Amino acid sequence: MIWAGVDGGATKTLALVLSDKGEVGVGISGPSNYHDVGLEKAVANIREAIEGSLKDIGELPVFAACYGLAGLDSPSDFKIVEKAIVEANIAEKNFVVHDSVIAIYGATGGEAGIIVIAGTGSVAAGIDDEGNYVRVGGWGPLLGDEGSAYMIGREALARALKAYDGRGEKTSLLNRIKEKFGLSQVEEIIDVFYRKGVSVTEVASLAKIVSEEALKGDSVAIDILRKAAEEIGIHIEAVYRRLNMSGRVDVALIGGVFRAGELVLGPLRSYLSRKGIEVNLTKPRYPPAVGALIIALKKTKPELLSVEILEKVRTIAERYYG
Repeated sequence: MIWAGVDGGATKTLALVLSDKGEVGVGISGPSNYHDVGLEKAVANIREAIEGSLKDIGELPVFAACYGLAGLDSPSDFKIVEKAIVEANIAEKNFVVHDSVIAIYGATGGEAGIIVIAGTGSVAAGIDDEGNYVRVGGWGPLLGDEGSAYMIGREALARALKAYDGRGEKTSLLNRIKEKFGLSQVEEIIDVFYRKGVSVTEVASLAKIVSEEALKGDSVAIDILRKAAEEIGIHIEAVYRRLNMSGRVDVALIGGVFRAGELVLGPLRSYLSRKGIEVNLTKPRYPPAVGALIIALKKTKPELLSVEILEKVRTIAERYYG
């Protein structure tokens, strides 16, 4: 028998397979967010990734597969994608989940814990000892993404313009933003943002500038990162409370926001301490594709799961993650 775990994102699809003989295979193909590439292409890329991972191991259909996919944001998304995957005859047993689910299973090795992803956007998720799953955030830049690089960049812009107007504290962020967007005078920012247009990713890239200025001691930049950290803490607290967790909990941190180090981690710890929540801030144990494989095994053959097997799979999978 063969099990498969799929990490399907907006840029690529990575599949891991494991046979009952302990053989491991990896396959990569194009993106599988069906909103971006269409349903037919998304499923074709999933199939291609699994077929690539099966080289010298076996052939389709595999026994069981878990697909952690980006773009599954509503019940209708799940129905559409699940139907297409079943019809594609990729596996006898299919488990389609949001990509944050495989991230948490990978981060904790399938054990109770919490994960926070704070990159361009932000989302937190957790599982308890019974396998109950909760997700908070992930509502996008218009409705949420508090604590994300985008919101850090957005706040940097707002605070810099307040400083320019005399409505807020002076900050070195103003000159950095002028340099970033090639502005000879601040008023040109209106043309850049409202006429030419600036992407969410470009705004999020300002988070790096905020971190740099915070390290130099800019009080506004430090405050922006403190507020971002507290928003991340609110995400963690929500998961912790909703899952009725107690005692010390492992919280895995993923995403560029955490590259700011103690500028974010310090106020994050302080916030959680004030709320009476004890955590171990960690890196994920395994990458998301391994999390998908864990789910496929837990659902169908849990006795096959072992630290030895997972470490073997991790060693191979991590070569394909940046």
